[in-house]
Amino acid sequence: MPKSPYATAIDGFQRALKPFLKGLGFRTRGRTFNRATADGLTQVINLQMGASDPPGTTYIPGLRENFHGWFTINLGVYIPEVARLHGGGEARGFVRDFHCCVRERIGNVGPEKRDSWWRISGDQELVTEIEGRIERDALPFLEAHASRDAILSACGAPVANLGFAGAPPRIVAAIVLTERGDRDAARALLSKQAQEQNNRGHPAYVRSLAEKLGVGPLDEESVT
Repeated sequence: MPKSPYATAIDGFQRALKPFLKGLGFRTRGRTFNRATADGLTQVINLQMGASDPPGTTYIPGLRENFHGWFTINLGVYIPEVARLHGGGEARGFVRDFHCCVRERIGNVGPEKRDSWWRISGDQELVTEIEGRIERDALPFLEAHASRDAILSACGAPVANLGFAGAPPRIVAAIVLTERGDRDAARALLSKQAQEQNNRGHPAYVRSLAEKLGVGPLDEESVT
C-alpha cells in the first residue's frame, strides 16, 4: 500500500533531523530516538503524527482539533526498575515513549506551556526550527531527569506531577529507593500514597506493590 503524502513528508523530515540527533548521541528506530545516560536511564524523543479521523468527524476548536497532517514531539525518560514493576512495561532493546514513567510533550516544557503541533513538511526552515526547539526545550527537560538522584528530587518537588505521566511521583521514588536498599523511605512514601482516594482500587494496588517490593506492611495509622 503506497504511503500517504504526509507519511512521505514526515519520512523526509526525519531523515533531515537524524544527523542532528545522531550528533547528540541519539540512535534511531522508526520515528523514535534513544540516548543512554550515565546512570543507566534512557532518554527518548519521539515524532508523533496526528491521527486520521474517520469521515464526518466534527471538530471543535479548543476541544477536538484536526491534527491530520501535523506532528508533535513526545519526550520521555525510561527507568528500568520502574518500568518492570509499575507503568508502561519493560522495554526489550529499544525504548518507546510509552515505556517511560517520565513523559511530556515538547510544547508543555517550552515557554508556551501548552501542547504544540507543526504542519508536516520537508522544508529546511522547519528542520532548523525543530532543532532549535530540541536544544532549547527538550534537552533541558531530559537532562533534568538524567539520573535517579535528579528524578528523586523531581518527585519531591512541589510542582505536582509535571512529567510523571500515569506514574505518581511517590511510587516512582519508592521503587528507585527500594532498588537502592532504602526500604524504610520507600515504605513511608507508599504509606502516604495509599491515602489517595481518587481511585477506589488504588490503596489496594499500593499495598500490593509494597508487598512485591518487599518493603514490609505499610503504616496502618497513615493508610485509610
